[in-house]
Amino acid sequence: MQAEAGDTLSRQTRKNLAQYDQFISSIEAKIAELPPGPLADRYHLALTFALAALSSERGAMQALFAAAMAEEAGFDLLRGERAERLSRAYHRLVLASDDALSDPKALELSIALYSFHMLAILFWLYDRSPKQAATRKLLTLTRELFKLLRSLFFLPMVPQGITKLAEILRPELTRASEGAAAHDDPRDGEHKDFNIHRD
Repeated sequence: MQAEAGDTLSRQTRKNLAQYDQFISSIEAKIAELPPGPLADRYHLALTFALAALSSERGAMQALFAAAMAEEAGFDLLRGERAERLSRAYHRLVLASDDALSDPKALELSIALYSFHMLAILFWLYDRSPKQAATRKLLTLTRELFKLLRSLFFLPMVPQGITKLAEILRPELTRASEGAAAHDDPRDGEHKDFNIHRD
């Protein structure tokens, strides 16, 4: 678990954070044991597992994500160590797929997969449809979109678009989580090196 401003967090928030960090560990483990297959299918399995793993604590996660949106929250769910761990897991998913990409394209795509992962969670947390049926439809659509996207990687505009997305997102994902919003990032406007992973 990454460092938080623990003294300023409520007992319930600390509990919810611990549950969320356990959830990240379960995602890492699930991705490591995914069966062979195309990237889109493996990603769909990972997203479906992620939401199922959170479902029993949906109320707690709604409270946690809502609290995280405040600038004075003292913790971050979208960037820093948590983002690094999940994007690393998705990087491994890309590399181990039957239609794997090689780096740096695999690295850049893993940032996009992580971003869609977080968008899916946010959509699911807000989904008021019966039994979150809209989210299930969204995941099915996501699988079809990534099947199409992967099949079009031979077109220069597709990997170039993923590269631009990584350039935009990587500085935000790797910002230090505490106090980052209050300071300018010296990398802003100079996103030439956007490998999110540092082994």
